[in-house]
Amino acid sequence: MTVHVVVPTFRESGLVGPFLESWDGVRSVDLALHVVNGNPDDETSTLLSEWQGRHSVTEHRGHPGLFWTGLVALGLREVARVAGEGDFFLITNIDVRPAGDPLSAILAQVPSPEGHQVAIPVTGSGGKVSSSAVVVRSWALSLNRHLGEGQTLDEMPRDACLAATYLPTRFLLVPAKALSEGLFPDEVNLPHYCADYEYTNRLRLAGYAPLLFTGAHATLVEENTGFDTFLAKTSLWSRIRKAWDIKCPYNLRYRYRFVRLVYPRAAFLPGLCSHFAKIFLEIALGGHQLRRLRKN
Repeated sequence: MTVHVVVPTFRESGLVGPFLESWDGVRSVDLALHVVNGNPDDETSTLLSEWQGRHSVTEHRGHPGLFWTGLVALGLREVARVAGEGDFFLITNIDVRPAGDPLSAILAQVPSPEGHQVAIPVTGSGGKVSSSAVVVRSWALSLNRHLGEGQTLDEMPRDACLAATYLPTRFLLVPAKALSEGLFPDEVNLPHYCADYEYTNRLRLAGYAPLLFTGAHATLVEENTGFDTFLAKTSLWSRIRKAWDIKCPYNLRYRYRFVRLVYPRAAFLPGLCSHFAKIFLEIALGGHQLRRLRKN
C-alpha cells in the first residue's frame, strides 16, 4: 500500500525543504510525494531535483492560472494514473507539518478507513487547533460548528473518530479508488475559496463519510496563511476592493458558487441569504468589531 501525498505550491521555495523533511518520521507506509508546482523552473524545481533519492518525490508542472484547485486536480490525475489497489491519497498544504507518523495511527485506529475520508486536527500558535472539521448545524442559517477550534489537543477527546459534514484539506486522507470513480475538485467553479469543503462534501455524498480523527495531529506554519477571514487590520475601502479577489474568503462570486454546489436544494435560497448577510457584516465591520461581537 502506498499513500500518495499531493501538495500544491506557488513560489514558496523556503517552505518546500522543511515540508519534505517533516515526512521523514513516516515509516509505517510507502510514501509517494507529489509536489505540484504552479511556477515551474523556479527555485522549487531546483530544490526538488536535489531531493531525488531521499524520498519518492515527483514534481508536476502546473502554471499560475490553475490556482489551488487546479494544482490539486493536476496532482490527483497523476495519482489516479499510478495508484494501485488499496492505495490512498492525502491532500495537504506546503505549510503543514505532520507530527510523528500520523498515518500509522489513522490506518491502525480508524475503523474501515477505506470507506471514509479522514482529517486530523492541525494546530497553530500556542498549540491550539486552527483547522479540524465542520459540522453543519443549520443549512438554512449557515450555522456551523468547527470541532475543537481554539482548543488545545488535550482538551479534545483522545483517539476519537468524530463525524463531520465538511473537512478541510490541510491534512485529508482518502482512498485512491475515489479517483477512479471520477471524484476530483471542481476547478472551474471553485478555483480557490471553499474548494476544499466543496470537494469533501462531494466525497461525502459519494459515500466517503467524513471523520475527524483526534489520535494524530499536524502543525501549521502560520506565516504563510492568506487573507484572514475577518481581516482585523483593514480599511473599509480595502475590504470592498478585496471582495473580488480570488483568494479572499468573502469573495462574492465564489461564495455564491459554493452555496450553489454544496447546499441542499431546499436550503439554497435561505443559505445564500445568510451567507451574503455574513459577507455584508465582514465588509462593513471588519475584524476587530466582529471579534468583539462574537465575544459578546
